[in-house]
Amino acid sequence: MSPKTKPYHSVVLAILAESGVSSILDAPCGHGWLGHALQSVKPEVHLDGVGLWEFPEDVPIYQSVKEHDLDEPLPDLGKKYDAVVCGEAIHLVTNPGLLIKGFRDVLNPGGKLIITTPNTWFSRSRGQFLLRGFHSGFSPMIGKQRGDYITYFPFSFPQLHLLLQRYGFENITLHDVDEPKPKHALEHVLAWPGRMYCRRRAANAANTAEAIYWRQAASAQSLHGRWLVMSAMSPQRLGEGRG
Repeated sequence: MSPKTKPYHSVVLAILAESGVSSILDAPCGHGWLGHALQSVKPEVHLDGVGLWEFPEDVPIYQSVKEHDLDEPLPDLGKKYDAVVCGEAIHLVTNPGLLIKGFRDVLNPGGKLIITTPNTWFSRSRGQFLLRGFHSGFSPMIGKQRGDYITYFPFSFPQLHLLLQRYGFENITLHDVDEPKPKHALEHVLAWPGRMYCRRRAANAANTAEAIYWRQAASAQSLHGRWLVMSAMSPQRLGEGRG
């Protein structure tokens, strides 16, 4: 049975199609929504997966699926990939920097990393943080045990951009997701100060890269979207971004 489709799924598939990749690591692979989708649109792709709590069933496109805890360094998978897809997981690991470094190291030079994660910059989440001290979807996890759904790090566009840049990734891009942005008119008002700040920074940017960064930060997806779908390119020369 195919997993339920989420709004960001089509965005991930479009990025992969535009990139023309022939080998993909799905980490974590979960119940295999990516495999189900690729099986019908790109069955010739080489797809491997890693996972811990959930695994694909009846999805023959997966060439290999390894059991692995993403809180630990990635194991030797025996090959490098044109793309890595990390869907709805980076906020669930205790060391996201270690995970991104591992993804960089299993990508071919110039390979594509695609990450999806909840966006905590949208207005309701900011309001909940102001009133309660916790972002939307990131309530206190006291009493939960390992194996439960435990959220550790609430991400925004600037925070995830910073982490990707730290490990040498280039062409960091925030992609639009087809969802109401915003869901309520009041959110336009609440997001106005942040939008104006980012636009001023874009107008006064020292270079093109800075201007692109601030324009993405000021976008509707960054300020109102419930998801972040971000792609980035791994260093094209060996030794870049090491550490």
